Amino acid sequence: MIELRRESADGAAARTLFAEYMALVRERLGPGFEPTADIFATERDFSAFLVVYDDGAPVACGGLRPVEPGTGEIKRMFVTASARRRGHARRLLGELEAIARDAGVRRILLYTTGVLDEALRLYASAGYERLATRDAGERTDFWLEKRLAG
Repeated sequence: MIELRRESADGAAARTLFAEYMALVRERLGPGFEPTADIFATERDFSAFLVVYDDGAPVACGGLRPVEPGTGEIKRMFVTASARRRGHARRLLGELEAIARDAGVRRILLYTTGVLDEALRLYASAGYERLATRDAGERTDFWLEKRLAG
C-alpha cells in the first residue's frame, strides 16, 4: 500500500532519506561536494514536506518551500534506490504541486544538476522548463520552472 504523509523535514524518515540522497549526490559529484542550504534548504524552510511510504517503509520524500508570494520551490525530491521506477517520484511531485496550487502558488521552481539525469527527465516530462543554466565547475546545474493553472 502506498501512502503519502505530511511530516516534518527533520523527522526520522526524512533524515534517513536525505542522508541517502546526499550519499548519492556525493557519489555522482565526487567527495569535494558540500551541500548548502541554498541548494537543499534547511528543515525549517518547508511549508510542506511529504514522505512516501510503500508497505510501511519510507521510500521517497520532497518538500515545498515558499520563495515569494505566488512562487514556491520544490526541494529534496528523492526516491530510494530500491523503490525507483515505480511512479513514486511522479506521485510525490504531483502532490507537492497540488499543495502549492491550494496555497495560491502559481509558479514552481526547481534546482537540479545534470548528473541527476533521471530527475531532469522526470521534470521535463512533468512540464518543467529550463529557466537558467549554471556552470558549476565540473557539473552543470539547472533552474527549472513550471506555471501552475489556477
